[in-house]
Amino acid sequence: MTQRFVAALACAFGCLAACASLDAASSPSTAFVLPGQDLAQGLFGLNEMDMHLHAGLERPVSLQEWVDLAVADGRTVLVVLDHRELYDRTPEEFDAWVAENKFTKWHPTGKEGQKSLMNDLEGLKKRTGIIAFRGWEIWEGELDEGLDRDAMRMAEVIGWHISSNGNPCGKMLIKRIRQIIEVQKEFPIPMIVFHPFSMRIERVQRMAKQQGKDLAALTVQDYRFFQPGEQEEVIGLLRGKSIYIEISRGQEGCWKDPVIREALIADIKPLAEAGVQFTVSTDAHGVREMKTHFDPATYCTEIGVTPRNTNTIVRELLAIRAKGSL
Repeated sequence: MTQRFVAALACAFGCLAACASLDAASSPSTAFVLPGQDLAQGLFGLNEMDMHLHAGLERPVSLQEWVDLAVADGRTVLVVLDHRELYDRTPEEFDAWVAENKFTKWHPTGKEGQKSLMNDLEGLKKRTGIIAFRGWEIWEGELDEGLDRDAMRMAEVIGWHISSNGNPCGKMLIKRIRQIIEVQKEFPIPMIVFHPFSMRIERVQRMAKQQGKDLAALTVQDYRFFQPGEQEEVIGLLRGKSIYIEISRGQEGCWKDPVIREALIADIKPLAEAGVQFTVSTDAHGVREMKTHFDPATYCTEIGVTPRNTNTIVRELLAIRAKGSL
């Protein structure tokens, strides 16, 4: 099988995936199924994908050891990245931060550090047994305050960090998606909205504690992410777009709470049924997180997040990479 044929095949997968997202979102009651989506060989399992794995300045061990930990727990497809803003410090600020947190100085600060990180992550392409894509996690505020375009050009994937401080909710998500759509015209690569739902839970609970409220008294409506009509607007905005919503492991700890679980199902399942595409991830920073078994099916199945609607980004990234190698 020639490289050109493989590339063409991958590109076809990417086009089919985009059409699936479009058709499914157009007809919420009818799930569009790609050929091969019922074949286990054609899909990576939820636990095989980690599309938000920190592998930069906060990494506690060497890059190869770090990836070894992911592989040992069954991961095969990785988006390896770092927080872009960590490289904004002056050399003096950077050295103080490294010393305070007892980090290893894997990379320098500034543009040189960004390039050094990306070179390391690029090297993972040579490793057998995994498929690794390099990226950035970028704070959502940069959509308002200005972008580091040079850094963004180095990435295959960009994830936008939704913060609990920014009052994550349906109105906010709609605003961010509209901004990402505009940014993607300049940077035509897959983009992910990182952990909006778990950030909502974190904020609601933090605000309740500050107000002296009993967390057990919080209702489903308190936790709800969307107001009426907002889900439909999100579905319309994401129709045919290469923009994904992350379901992070941050939801796992809350899943046993029946009130939170009901809110998450009400917020996310209609999106899944309408064809919105997702990613799953550990968002891991430390060794303990990496050694904790990753089993996203435990909280994804009931909200409708499946291998079908999380493999689209993998197929798209493979198609882009193959096309670039022609």
